[in-house]
Amino acid sequence: MNDPKLLWAAVGLVVGVIGVTLGPLEAFIVLIFTLVGWGVGKYAAGEIPIIDRLLERFFSDRLRGP
Repeated sequence: MNDPKLLWAAVGLVVGVIGVTLGPLEAFIVLIFTLVGWGVGKYAAGEIPIIDRLLERFFSDRLRGP
């Protein structure tokens, strides 16, 4: 499933079905948790190095002092 159009069409279908059955607020909450889970999975797989760079930059500035 490397085609982003197919992936997002599937996500839209799932969110649409949830929205019809549970309601729009619940569908939005499910979408938020899905995106957070996707981000955590990408980070755990090492595909999001920017978080490491931001943490390194934040802590290196804090450790240097004034």
